[in-house]
Amino acid sequence: MKRSKLSALTLAIMLSVAATLATTAGARPDAKTGASANSVTVLSLWGGAEKDAFLKVLAGFTKKTGIKVQYETARDFLPVIRTRVAAGNPPDVAIIPRPGVLADLAREGAIKDLGTMGMSKGSLQRNYSKAWIDLGTVDGKIYGIAAKANSKSVIWYSPATFKEMGLKVPKTWAQLLAVTKAIKAAGETPWAVGAKDSWTLTDWFENIYVRSGGPDKYTALFSGKLSFADPSVATALRQMTSIINDDYVAGGIEGALGTGFVDGIGRVFGTNPDAHLYMEGGFVGGIALGDVNPKLKPGVTIQEAPFPTINARFGSPVVGGGDLAGAFKDTPEVRALLAYLSSREAGKIWVSTGAIVSPNKNVPASAYPNVLVRAEAKQVAAAKVFRFDGSDLLPGSLGEDWGTLLQNVIQKPGDINKLLSDFQKKAVKAFKA
Repeated sequence: MKRSKLSALTLAIMLSVAATLATTAGARPDAKTGASANSVTVLSLWGGAEKDAFLKVLAGFTKKTGIKVQYETARDFLPVIRTRVAAGNPPDVAIIPRPGVLADLAREGAIKDLGTMGMSKGSLQRNYSKAWIDLGTVDGKIYGIAAKANSKSVIWYSPATFKEMGLKVPKTWAQLLAVTKAIKAAGETPWAVGAKDSWTLTDWFENIYVRSGGPDKYTALFSGKLSFADPSVATALRQMTSIINDDYVAGGIEGALGTGFVDGIGRVFGTNPDAHLYMEGGFVGGIALGDVNPKLKPGVTIQEAPFPTINARFGSPVVGGGDLAGAFKDTPEVRALLAYLSSREAGKIWVSTGAIVSPNKNVPASAYPNVLVRAEAKQVAAAKVFRFDGSDLLPGSLGEDWGTLLQNVIQKPGDINKLLSDFQKKAVKAFKA
């Protein structure tokens, strides 16, 4: 009798250990994986300030519901999620950094259709504009909820300087060129460009192209369905070089190619600035205030404005990044977490840190700690059209090659057509691979 009980106990322990080993396969050594009852596992690539902000949101969820959340970080998110899905050990929820990855997982049947989990388009419309719902929609079904966002469609300037020089914030490309010329005519340098980091040039191009070629062509171009040798691409690049040239950029083109992203911010907002305008994402404000010049005063000596329209027909699309919450399991706890992440309540906690901008249109402006993140939040939440960062959508190393091409374009704008023709040959091979 005792022997029988002992054997049963031994068997139970062995099964328990086997289950534990199966659950933790493929995980980081310091991470426990697999949700127990009344808990949820969440995987994302966030670290630093983004992780800290998200943990505050998760703490709010646990306090409200009693459901515990186990957060795991994987900076190399894509190979980790692929390995875990293949091993049958996905997290309950993942924060997916690219819509293309979400689409692949959805079409493979790896993640859940959120419409079957109570997250209908109708319910999401109360908190999100159409652009953000579309970002998480694949083949007409919802697989992702926009959790975090940022705009790269931003022009940075000093309101005090604009007032002193009698300038108005440009709302159209023609007005932007007029402001550029006015600053130059006053004996000042209009722009700083951090072209040493070639991704800043890709952001310039993307904002011009989505407003000149239009959102549909933008999508086609960065998905391999439109040739980079298309005339619309050359037209956008010529518009770009009408500003990014030796006349209007601090240090000329050679100086721009020797200036990195953060150093470019310093050329406009540092203690000894030598330019007046900068184009980059909403994240510039935090870097400028925290790292470049803590003496800056938001709304007085630093402010942002939406990238101006070019073709009125296309309006002001937002180019940027967005992270999407997707579900690999359907449990009451997962449903509760997704509902919470899409709520105004969670959004308020998230944005209060100053590290996150929420695409949730019901998060009040008062929840943001300064006018800079409020302005970006307003732009993001109100977006009628959103397009994901194009260079990040290109396959393999093509995104980096595209940045290198743009560095060549600003040095030799007369070679635009040849450069694009050569690049298209690379693109054809990359999209077929």
